[in-house]
Amino acid sequence: MAALQIATLLCACGQSREPEAADAAIAEPDSDAGTSAVDLFDLHDEVRASCDPERLAELAALIAARQGELPYWDGGRALFTSDGAPASPAGDWNDWTPAGATEPLCGGPLHTLELAVPSGFHEYKVVDAAGDWHLDPENRAFAYDDFGGNPDGRNSVLDTFDSGRGHLVAGDPVCSDALGGCRAVTAYLPAGYAAPDRAGDRYPVLFMHDGQNVFDDATCCFGFGGWAVNRTLDDEIAAGTVAPIVLVATEHGGAQRLSEYGGDRAADFMEFQVGTVQPAAAALWRIDPARAFTAGSSLGGLIAFRLALAYPEVYRGAASLSGSFFVGEEDGTSVEDQVEELGRMDLALYLDHGGTAAGGGDNYESNRDLLAALTAAGWQRGDSPDCASGPGRVCYFHADGATHDEAAWRARSWRFLRFLFPP
Repeated sequence: MAALQIATLLCACGQSREPEAADAAIAEPDSDAGTSAVDLFDLHDEVRASCDPERLAELAALIAARQGELPYWDGGRALFTSDGAPASPAGDWNDWTPAGATEPLCGGPLHTLELAVPSGFHEYKVVDAAGDWHLDPENRAFAYDDFGGNPDGRNSVLDTFDSGRGHLVAGDPVCSDALGGCRAVTAYLPAGYAAPDRAGDRYPVLFMHDGQNVFDDATCCFGFGGWAVNRTLDDEIAAGTVAPIVLVATEHGGAQRLSEYGGDRAADFMEFQVGTVQPAAAALWRIDPARAFTAGSSLGGLIAFRLALAYPEVYRGAASLSGSFFVGEEDGTSVEDQVEELGRMDLALYLDHGGTAAGGGDNYESNRDLLAALTAAGWQRGDSPDCASGPGRVCYFHADGATHDEAAWRARSWRFLRFLFPP
């Protein structure tokens, strides 16, 4: 079963960093690309009329295979499902008023409901028989919602493939014995990802760190809100300045963040990232592991560069915003020291920071020192937004006086996206 394959990947902690091991762990996303939404609607209509056992089993198998990617939508029709109990979808297309409930199909546990839902990006919840509102358990797609009356802080999302917007999806937690726990994973899927004519497309992938802070969660991150990289990607992709990509963000380990991103557990974290997180993502989403990049801010920027330098066979490049590159300066293990030892590599690197020449701040000095080391090693420098993309290039930007926070990184994240993912 596909679920068993994915679960095996998610628990395969502590794998070797050798590229052969990483490649072997990459599974194909489980999908039935040959069956369109229209086929499923036709099959559902047929089963509802006939209750033919074989056709019912076929429909149930197709729905089970796509669990997490429901409801089906095509041409203004949406097929909602629930397991064992009725559920009433209520969303922005019906003024958040429950209208109809899923009903048992042919007397079995599978409940279904067809609704008219127009094209667009729609937030919704499902309402159970007791009148309680919930996220849709059949759907991984969600949007943050800071409405005070919403205890989840999220809504489910029906994002039609012709909406022109991407959306967030909750992945399965990824676990590590070496790191002693599991981490939540969230991905951004670009506009049109689910379009039938793009079912075979694979996308460049960006792996980001500090996943709690990356997206448009207005309540996160010390009062600054998140980076809202998903909104930036929507805008840049629509404008044709950034290619469509999948973004996968893994949450940091809380109190372990410093040791994993910048301390004595960094090697364990990097093996976890390459050997567990990335194969698990490849099993869920149509990413191209040969076009993988990594990015982060502060300590997340530090570990992004360390990953790219340690695994040049895995990554094409990395981006750091206000990276903590002072780490390791006292004992000769800094990223600057690594660059001086390794020399130029075929990696595209983006480097930025705030602060000032006079007063420092926002890791100003260590970033300037690293830039000098990169250019001395042979990286060709460009200055954002006029950077040429490609291996062996470093794109630099100094946000004069910018502070060390998510609001500052949100304002300039478009720069590294345009450099790493040109259209």
